[in-house]
Amino acid sequence: MELSFSPHALLASHAWSSVFFTTYSLSLSFLEAIPLAAVNRSYRDFTVVTDVAGYRSSLADVGAVGIGRDYNLVPVQCATGVFHPKIGLFAAQDGEVRATVGSGNLSFGGWGYNNEVLEVLRPGRDSECFSGLADLTEAIQREARPGGFLDCLRAPDLHNYVSLARRSSLVPGSGTGRLLHTMAGTLTSQIAGLVDELGGAEELTVVSPFFSAHHGIATLAEAIGCDNLQVAVPPRAPSAFDFAAAAASGLHVRPVSCDEFNDSRPLHSKLFDIGCRQGRLIVSGSANATVQALGRANVEAVVARIHDRAPMFGWIAANAQGCQTTGEEAPQEEERASLAIDYEAGVIRGRVMGGGVTAGTWSVSIAWGARREAGPDVVIDEDGYLAFKPPSSFDPMRVGSSVQLILLREAAELRGWLLLRGFIDAMNRRGPIARCLGRMIAGIETLNDLTAIMEYVSREPQAFIDAAQRTGGGRSDREQTAGLKVFRPFAAGDAFDLSHDGGRGSGIVSNGDELIDALVRMLATAAPQETDDSGDDEEEDDLSPQEGSDKRRPGGGKEPKNGGQTQRVKSQIMEAAFNRLFEELVRVPPGPARAPALFLVFDMIAKIAPRSSLGDELTPRLLAKWLQTAAGSRPVDVDPTGLDECVAATVSRLVIGDPGKAQAMHEFLQAWTGGEVPEEFEVFCEPQAGKLNEEALARGTTQSQWSEAWSAILATRTPWNRMNDLRKALAEKSGPYESPSGATTNELATISRFSAREGRLDRIVWMESKAGDKPGCPRCGFRFPGLTQSRFKRNRIATCDNFHCGRVVVDVSL
Repeated sequence: MELSFSPHALLASHAWSSVFFTTYSLSLSFLEAIPLAAVNRSYRDFTVVTDVAGYRSSLADVGAVGIGRDYNLVPVQCATGVFHPKIGLFAAQDGEVRATVGSGNLSFGGWGYNNEVLEVLRPGRDSECFSGLADLTEAIQREARPGGFLDCLRAPDLHNYVSLARRSSLVPGSGTGRLLHTMAGTLTSQIAGLVDELGGAEELTVVSPFFSAHHGIATLAEAIGCDNLQVAVPPRAPSAFDFAAAAASGLHVRPVSCDEFNDSRPLHSKLFDIGCRQGRLIVSGSANATVQALGRANVEAVVARIHDRAPMFGWIAANAQGCQTTGEEAPQEEERASLAIDYEAGVIRGRVMGGGVTAGTWSVSIAWGARREAGPDVVIDEDGYLAFKPPSSFDPMRVGSSVQLILLREAAELRGWLLLRGFIDAMNRRGPIARCLGRMIAGIETLNDLTAIMEYVSREPQAFIDAAQRTGGGRSDREQTAGLKVFRPFAAGDAFDLSHDGGRGSGIVSNGDELIDALVRMLATAAPQETDDSGDDEEEDDLSPQEGSDKRRPGGGKEPKNGGQTQRVKSQIMEAAFNRLFEELVRVPPGPARAPALFLVFDMIAKIAPRSSLGDELTPRLLAKWLQTAAGSRPVDVDPTGLDECVAATVSRLVIGDPGKAQAMHEFLQAWTGGEVPEEFEVFCEPQAGKLNEEALARGTTQSQWSEAWSAILATRTPWNRMNDLRKALAEKSGPYESPSGATTNELATISRFSAREGRLDRIVWMESKAGDKPGCPRCGFRFPGLTQSRFKRNRIATCDNFHCGRVVVDVSL
């Protein structure tokens, strides 16, 4: 038992990857501000099992933003009392394990405002305690199920924590602690067994904020055979022990106090100090001195530890009337109804927790932040279950805060938190990066998130290319363009298409890829926000606690440092990520199969690259590289419009930034379309201000700017135009033609003789297929020497140096 210890210090002491808590009362704003924040950079699985009373009180917690996205919350309803243990189990990737058993709930009071006790357990010294903890966690896993002793919507997956506790219990050690819990029997009988091992009890001192009159103490005193009884009288507590009533019943109890339980904070500690003939037994944890806690009505957990005979607390006589009561109510069964809600496979499923008649039809509202959206009417069946599809306009992955489902019928109201099962699964699999991806999908990512995502892209670029292939590039209008079957399309606002067997409390199987799929869809479909600086926020660690509240903008961001200069992702990180993406992209053969990944990279360049510290320089460079990679990949068997529009917007954006690129962009369009740019392409693909691609590439650019760039591109005459016009002119005898620039006197003479149909008519060779880096004569196959190669690439005309050939080669390829 630690008498002066902060549980926050334990969480902050290591990079915990798995975190498990149980609690009776619950404050979600506290949970997110303190425990969750302490492990934010490291955890993969964060699970909280709470009594339905704590769950219901949390529904009024407007400060909660991450429930169902950043952590799993499981409300349970105990069949005979309340779910009251306060345990914590923490594990790290390096094998470090710690556990806590105490009196404090997951609330500001439980972690500081109240006087609480806490046992910190470590393998070796407390291996026996870990054995009991494994038993308790396994019992919760077994009984937390629909219709179980701990009734709930869906059984939590605690197998990992059971395994952690079991392994920890096998570490050799000689500690004297034991973890006792009511899932294995009454606490009175278990404590009595330990007292017997110590030769019997001589003295019992009780510290408790609640009493069921004197009956709980009387029951324990009888079980351990002790009539030398004391109860601590603190300065402040929820309730005061009635010494007079106890005496009237024949129970003689003395009031005492000590320094540890005598401060100004309200008493919430639960402790039994039992002096035995062969040692001292200290029992502390969640159990009050009540019949429900010491029996089997409640689920409770305590640690019993054997000490030497010397008193630990220095009890002294106290004034029986010295306690000021705060009026806090004792733990009791929740009689009011609330909703436990899951979202998976596009369907909201839930059940009513708590009392009252709820069967029948209810109207539905879905609420998040300051928004509320009406849903369809829903029917709750006789067993309290419900299921319905939310409105197609509602996509929970795009909501940047916690979501509540509200059911209304006349004056009655039911509420519940919406838990995103697919997201939690993905988080468990991928760890902290999943939360970064989730925040980006919701449009609330920070600089740290964006940096982490781009570093992740560098490590696993194939995961994003694969996601593009699965989703057809992320947008429904691209599916046919890609020529692929899309396995996980958005449907009715669904961010995930997870397996579901339709049964109540059914499990799901997820490999975590759905989260990346959802990000690909978001990048493809989300319009840039007018005030989107989410990637430019300072790091959270750069702000002091005072700055954290004082320097936030009304919209939720923080005021930038350096006189308004925003923070950006380092260019090295951004460039490395895009280089790795392009490396994976070119592994896909040019053609329709490359289209989905091209869509993804285009969207990432448009919406992420500008947040680089060299965004103005990097974006055009990446767009040029994207065009180079897109060459030869225009779909021919299906409608290519989607990719055509991306290409048109890209070439226009490059010309807006550098008008000198107009001819080069016209050349690309000619190569893309296979000749003169078709009239329908010119008309239908002309960039339109306000459309998704255009706004992503150059937000705020006017239609006149787009149109001017488009017209400038198409108005240029390219080298291909000149050579193709020459071929068309020479097709007719003595037709007028324009002499190609850069041609030699002999080449001009050969062209003139060909036009007049004089001499041999095979002296000109038209190169119709694009040559490689080392072009040569397509007639004889002779490679051009270095100077001739350079001139040919520059002027599209050269003479074959093969003595037996000597033909003039004119490049009309695209």
